[in-house]
Amino acid sequence: MHDPLVSLKTDVVIEPLVERWYAWSHLVSPVTSSLNAKFRHLPVLESFVEAPDAHVAACQNPKLRGGPFVDLPLSEVEAVKKLVESTKLKQGKQMAFGDALRESFRMVMKQADGFSMEPLYEKLPALVKGYIELTYTISGYPELRVNEPLLYLSPAYNPGAQSAAIYRAQGDSRPFAFSTPKMPGPNIFELDAPFDSEVYDYLARLRHYPQPKSEVLAKLKSSSQSIDLLSDFLTETLVPALKGSDKTGKTRWRYFGHACVLVEAPDGTNMLIDPIVAYEGKSEVERFVLSDLPERLDYVVLTHNHADHVLIETLLALRFRVDTVIVPMGGGGIADPSLKLMLKSIGFKKVIELDSLESVGFGDLTITALPFLGEHGDLDIRTKAAWFVQSGTTSMLFAADSNNLDPTLYDLLRQAVGRVDILFVGMECAGAPFTWQYGPLLPVAIDRKKDQTRRLNGSDCEKGLKVVESLGCTEVYVYAMGAEPWLQFVTSIDPSEDTVPATNARQLVEQCQQIGIKAARLFGKADVTVS
Repeated sequence: MHDPLVSLKTDVVIEPLVERWYAWSHLVSPVTSSLNAKFRHLPVLESFVEAPDAHVAACQNPKLRGGPFVDLPLSEVEAVKKLVESTKLKQGKQMAFGDALRESFRMVMKQADGFSMEPLYEKLPALVKGYIELTYTISGYPELRVNEPLLYLSPAYNPGAQSAAIYRAQGDSRPFAFSTPKMPGPNIFELDAPFDSEVYDYLARLRHYPQPKSEVLAKLKSSSQSIDLLSDFLTETLVPALKGSDKTGKTRWRYFGHACVLVEAPDGTNMLIDPIVAYEGKSEVERFVLSDLPERLDYVVLTHNHADHVLIETLLALRFRVDTVIVPMGGGGIADPSLKLMLKSIGFKKVIELDSLESVGFGDLTITALPFLGEHGDLDIRTKAAWFVQSGTTSMLFAADSNNLDPTLYDLLRQAVGRVDILFVGMECAGAPFTWQYGPLLPVAIDRKKDQTRRLNGSDCEKGLKVVESLGCTEVYVYAMGAEPWLQFVTSIDPSEDTVPATNARQLVEQCQQIGIKAARLFGKADVTVS
């Protein structure tokens, strides 16, 4: 019997899900997952069931882009009703923990009056006892910290809710991930496996290394009903072999879209920062894809814990060829889960945390964590870093969404690390109010006027120019704008050229060029060898 060698077609999406919601790091970490299930997912699903027409109308209004509106047709109402019941059943223990956590925080806020908090421990709900510590900030405000490692061993962590939807991409368009669950469909294969399962590595390899078709079908435990569907995901066409990293004796960097940049040092040592890699397919926007990355990635580096910088979908597609993941040191706060613990839980073996001014590297590549201000609505988020990279004789800084709130910081960094040759800086200077991401985690609602001032902002043109001046840069690249079409489902950013961020990016590039600094705004893809 003929058993052909097959590989995954280049447009096959393996979309990770947590109880049918697009999986991002806050849906894996126990505290944030519990609170999002209870105070984001369940309310928006119940709202859709109660008033589906209002959601359909809102999704057609560009002014409501990125809002809490389920982007599903009216025909899905009954399916969403079933999802509501499934959520209550499968995530009931998590949501109970989230309720108890919020109750605890509210109690502490009300009763902690500067005296010892020891009497309050006996008042904590049973579900959180032993998992949280009550503290005061140095200025006397009550705070609550969690013991994350223990929580990964508790009912608050629920890998049983993790799965994946496998389907072929229809261009780059997808519903907004934060407000719309991925519902079953006739063209979707449901993979019921937690993210640490080796089946994700098997599928990732299958994009590049063909295997016997019978083995693939057995690996996915396909039924007779799904064989035809899975067969549509497979091809007998030979795929090009993955290549090793270039050893050109020069520094080369390639832009993969948004904040994703591959750096290859003169000796071939490489790093990939904030990996979000597009699928192949028909598009007017040129892009690099998974097969354009080296066969082995020495380092994957993550800047901060937002979905457009820590994309589990791409991370799982790369896991089998990643040596080391580098993340900012942090965690322990309700709004600040540990990236290291999250990555370990989904199967990454070697994860290194770096504090500010700590470094790691070998050969011609050294990576140093630098302080990162802003973009988190003034919350005490410590799991964030800008990355200073020394590649041979070339120095680079990846500042992503860093907001230059205090220009003195960059003067001090110049003293600490020296002049920076190439700056990659974000210009998302008109971000959403911070509750857009962190709202479900708050113990009490915040006044709308205050919320509107605390935005997820990066630098504007004026602030960006001060960074350039402080660091003495000779080249400047604006990136992390979220404008590429394959990013819209997690950013919901207006990609048009007349927005405030696009205008500021254009102004920064023009003003840098006027003073003799090489500058450009990155979009789609770029490939540069440093001379």
